[in-house]
Amino acid sequence: MDEKRKGSLFYFGERILLGTQGLVTEPHSHYAVSILVSKQTPFQLTTKENLIIETEGIIIAPNFFHRLEANHTEIVVIQLDPKSDEYKKIVMKDRYFLLDSNTIQKIQNLAEPLFGSNLNCSTARTIYDQILEVLGSSKTETDWDPRMDITLTKIKETLPSPINVATLSKETGISKDRFMHLFKEYMGIPLRQYLLWQRLHIAARLFQSGENLTTASHAAGFSDQAHLSRTFKKMFGVKPSLFLGGSHLHQVCFCDTNPKRGL
Repeated sequence: MDEKRKGSLFYFGERILLGTQGLVTEPHSHYAVSILVSKQTPFQLTTKENLIIETEGIIIAPNFFHRLEANHTEIVVIQLDPKSDEYKKIVMKDRYFLLDSNTIQKIQNLAEPLFGSNLNCSTARTIYDQILEVLGSSKTETDWDPRMDITLTKIKETLPSPINVATLSKETGISKDRFMHLFKEYMGIPLRQYLLWQRLHIAARLFQSGENLTTASHAAGFSDQAHLSRTFKKMFGVKPSLFLGGSHLHQVCFCDTNPKRGL
């Protein structure tokens, strides 16, 4: 591994494309689907059951509790919303799926520009899309409750201001108990955890735009910087500074969520 090579991090709304090296996390789980591919040597995942998975490429389902050790390799990380259109291209039959050597090689080649300095939002989004295309055909459509669309729209319109179950229950026209059950059924996690996930993205964007971590924390709805840091570490297994201000990265870019609009 070339110690002089730096990686890059691109945010496309709730999508993440990261190339970095020597990534080690504490045990954690999060709402996103994760795709991990090493560039040189295998990495290890340790599960909640203390099962050690050694691999060069893996897809991890949402809420999969694990610890990542990629000390001695560059690694490519993609994270995406499990309810997104992109996820329909990925076939998951279990909590994790090991990638074959041919797929790993294709992703390694596609991701190589992440370790240079010439990427912009448009070219990075192309890499992101190409990697997902390598991962398979469309997934069979499942039934989707339109009340979840109403819910997600209301959440995005309201955050970072407070929002509660009573408001969302009223918005969707169902009882609070039924709403909580429905949300977890379709989103895979409780409402509170989902809201924290969304607030992390808000804080990350503010921090990268020039706000200090304290200001970004309050503006995103966290009680203080420590609350933000604890939440970030719990969901990603690392401190916010590793992803948002680390000197090991060439660039951290927040890009338009619509790839057709380029930069």
